[in-house]
Amino acid sequence: MKQTIHLILIFNLICLIGLVAGLRWWQKKHGKLTEKRIALIMTGYWSFFALTTFSPLLITHPREAILVEIVLLLVCWGIGYPWTRWLYRQFNSSK
Repeated sequence: MKQTIHLILIFNLICLIGLVAGLRWWQKKHGKLTEKRIALIMTGYWSFFALTTFSPLLITHPREAILVEIVLLLVCWGIGYPWTRWLYRQFNSSK
């Protein structure tokens, strides 16, 4: 079980590096990544991260895993989305 979770975490880290590199490339090539798009993409990634990390626990503890995943998704979208938009504005403000 631990080895599976470690492999999932490594896979998620590789996905994050690829996502950031892809976003950077897209921004340089097309320049159409707005605040809302970045926030949706990054919040979607963190939702994916939360779901895949706790998916092995669905086999052994299904109720607890579902409850934890629901709470993490609510926190991710309730706090993470506005925070990501705020962070984007901090880095891309025209001062």
